[in-house]
Amino acid sequence: MRNIKIILFKLLLILALLISSCRTDSDDYILDYSKGSGLFIANEGSFTYGNASLSFYDPGTQEVLNDVFFNANGFPVGDVLQSISFRDSLAYLCISNSGKILVINTNNFLHLATISGLGSPREIEIIDKTKAYISDLYSPYLTIVNPEKFTISGSVRLGNSSESFLRYGDLLFVNSWSYNDKIYVLNTVTDELVDSITVRKQPNSIVMDKNNKLWVLSDGGYDGSPYGQEKAALSRINADNLLLEKVYEFTDISNSPVELNINPGKDSLFFINGGWLGSGSINNGIFAMGIDDENMPEEAFIQGDNNLFYALSIDPQSSQIYCSDALDFLQRGYVYSFHPNGFPIDTFKVGIAPGGFGFKELE
Repeated sequence: MRNIKIILFKLLLILALLISSCRTDSDDYILDYSKGSGLFIANEGSFTYGNASLSFYDPGTQEVLNDVFFNANGFPVGDVLQSISFRDSLAYLCISNSGKILVINTNNFLHLATISGLGSPREIEIIDKTKAYISDLYSPYLTIVNPEKFTISGSVRLGNSSESFLRYGDLLFVNSWSYNDKIYVLNTVTDELVDSITVRKQPNSIVMDKNNKLWVLSDGGYDGSPYGQEKAALSRINADNLLLEKVYEFTDISNSPVELNINPGKDSLFFINGGWLGSGSINNGIFAMGIDDENMPEEAFIQGDNNLFYALSIDPQSSQIYCSDALDFLQRGYVYSFHPNGFPIDTFKVGIAPGGFGFKELE
């Protein structure tokens, strides 16, 4: 039965590729879709080439629009579009190697403001209309900005680099990925660092489940790193008392899992293993795991086959799964969409190195 299911899956994936090859990608931009919703794709571009771009995809019509920022504004995004975040009708684009954040109107892609003077911005977490935090790959500080006035208003010293955010009440969890093993805990009312939690080396992504448990995926570092290498692991932390409850260790030290996500029901975890960091291992792809499972999954939920999956996200409304293949980071990559049960829905070409997703929901 399992072999039949795999064969059927591959046939559906081939069909999705054939459909996408017949579709013409549009470089036009929508003047107004404020009453709709859709998926923004942050295309990093090739490092130092300044060719990052922004794509938009409508899941309902399966229409993909590429280079929407450039088409609307007449100038490029910059060098390495790292992530995208939303507040009402605004989108904040973190351009890491350009040291800036571009603010656009999501209804027409028009540029409204630029937050500059940053080091290497990774993500922005918007607390309210007067406060947001920006993580940085190289700086030991979090930058505080006013997301309405687009100005820097302060900073918080972590002592190390920062990557992703997860908010829980007045607390903000911040993972420190580059050569570190810490999850920092920040009080968003006082802007004070109140605690830190030690996990496995290089925590790259964090989510929270329905039981208020924080899950942290660590890639373990890499062979030859001056920081050393250990087996990758998935750690579970009680967000209420900040205690590390359980560690799920990967069996093979060569595993380098990334892109931890959780479904809308917050009871199933998803991550990429054996993708671009794993040199296309035999059992590569997207893995799924229930929050009550006692052991790590042994086989991929969605097989990567010849694809090297790079980015992963789950639609918070439909539970559709989206992942990207950055290919060689020099040519335009692909995005694949899957039904929550793992069967393929669509495949479409976007910009160079699609590395992040952002969902615009109904307003």
